[in-house]
Amino acid sequence: MQFKELTKSRISIRDFQEKAVDKDLLKEIVSDAQQAPSWANSQPWKVYIATGETMKSIQEEHLKKSQEGIKGYADLPVKSIKEWGDLPWSNMEAWLDKAHEDATMTEFSEANARLWNTPSMAYITIPKTAPVWSIYDSGSFAQTLMLSAASHGVDTMVAYENIKYPDEIRSHLGVSDDEIVVAGIALGYRSQHPINQFENSRVETDRILTIK
Repeated sequence: MQFKELTKSRISIRDFQEKAVDKDLLKEIVSDAQQAPSWANSQPWKVYIATGETMKSIQEEHLKKSQEGIKGYADLPVKSIKEWGDLPWSNMEAWLDKAHEDATMTEFSEANARLWNTPSMAYITIPKTAPVWSIYDSGSFAQTLMLSAASHGVDTMVAYENIKYPDEIRSHLGVSDDEIVVAGIALGYRSQHPINQFENSRVETDRILTIK
């Protein structure tokens, strides 16, 4: 698969089949992600993957909190999206408008609460003592992981929803209080649910690019 084709094949999947991803394949995907660059080769990341009954327990706990209306308390602070700046806000506003108007997204909130019915979730952490630059490193790691998954025919979904209740991750996977849960990436195989037909768009390159 050519690189451009690979990047376009990776889309956000909001409902997965029950079919599990082979554990050896999960390990290979993480091994690929370890090729991501990091400051001074610090490689600050750790990865915890929930599968099987562990994943189901996290989903049950997450659904209960969501139904009770418990506000998220992720390890990383979250500003109001209107404070993110004009460009990010305009992009998000356009996305939200499209999502609200698209009939395939009527179950969006429920999909969030169910954690996409994913059979597995990779949680990426860094030490609390790490510099802020390690956030960049972990983002590079996450993208490499998702591209590796796509190359193996495995679908992904990265979202704030996945890490908004970090205590459920710590209790079920033994993540230390000395670690920040930076990202959660669902890994599995897309179902035929209509919600997976929703398509995102990207702004024109000239809008974000300056070459002098």
